[in-house]
Amino acid sequence: MTGPTMTREALGRFLAAAESDRSASVTSFRPITGGYSRLSAIADVQWDGAPAERLVLRGDPPPGDGVFVSDRDAEWELVQALARTGSPLIPRPRWYDATGEHFGTKCIVVDYVQGRSLQDVLRSAEDTAAPARSFVDTIAGIHATPLDGLPAVMERPPSWDDYIEGVLDLYRSIDREITDSSPVLRYVGARLWHHRPPPVPFTLVHGDCQPSNVLVTDSGRHVVIDWEFARIGDPREDLGYYTQIPMPPNVYHDDPKAFLARYRERTGLTEEQVNPGTVEYFLVIGMARLLVQILRALDAVSRGESRGIMATYLVNAVSHQYTLYFDVCRRLAS
Repeated sequence: MTGPTMTREALGRFLAAAESDRSASVTSFRPITGGYSRLSAIADVQWDGAPAERLVLRGDPPPGDGVFVSDRDAEWELVQALARTGSPLIPRPRWYDATGEHFGTKCIVVDYVQGRSLQDVLRSAEDTAAPARSFVDTIAGIHATPLDGLPAVMERPPSWDDYIEGVLDLYRSIDREITDSSPVLRYVGARLWHHRPPPVPFTLVHGDCQPSNVLVTDSGRHVVIDWEFARIGDPREDLGYYTQIPMPPNVYHDDPKAFLARYRERTGLTEEQVNPGTVEYFLVIGMARLLVQILRALDAVSRGESRGIMATYLVNAVSHQYTLYFDVCRRLAS
């Protein structure tokens, strides 16, 4: 592969190979923004003797050209598995260029979902209470996904303690790996190991759980996108991760009591298991994988490697996360 070639012509060739028994004409094709880890595009396709349809393409940037690394094979297997269960949470997966033969990069093709992001709905709402509840319900729906329907290749943690130890070891490993060692990570790791909350059963974890990744259709259906960081883990990781999302309104911070009461009602977890303290704990756990990737990218930039414009932008994000981590650990200690 010489690099991504996500174009109208490439899509036409791909569809001709994927659907050889019918003919398609790509009538429009445009790249879209909205995230900064993958390449994305929207295309309109007219099939012979069938209604036109709109598709979304999601592919990898060139190697070494981005901050975050994830696995398209794993993402494709997951969305296919969710589709087989009849989950209403995902856009319908259609095709996958698993080798990059057609697009110059591995590329997932799914149905386009007509709707607004839930973040836009919240931003424009005079009263955010109702859409906030729907966001909590969507999170709970993700966490209710039966694990036996997920791909067999998804790692199943052996135990809750082993899982937490594995996440904390990510912080220890990156501290040894990067040039500029961080005492923050050593301090945080020690505090979190000694102040573990009560365990809860493992669930499907989205990994980038925020209203911007939820689309609200005209009929009110909620569709979750961007599953690249999904895993089996502690569901409170999604709650903790959301608390550090800076885009207003953040409906957790608007009313933590109502947010968590709704989540407990929908999941059956107890107040001992889900409360502001455990959510703060899982802010640090839920950010581990992404922060490790950010630190690796910044370390590469410091050595003169190019990792895209977002790498330098995220310097501020690291400082912000360290401040949050210190605040969490001080409260844990007290």
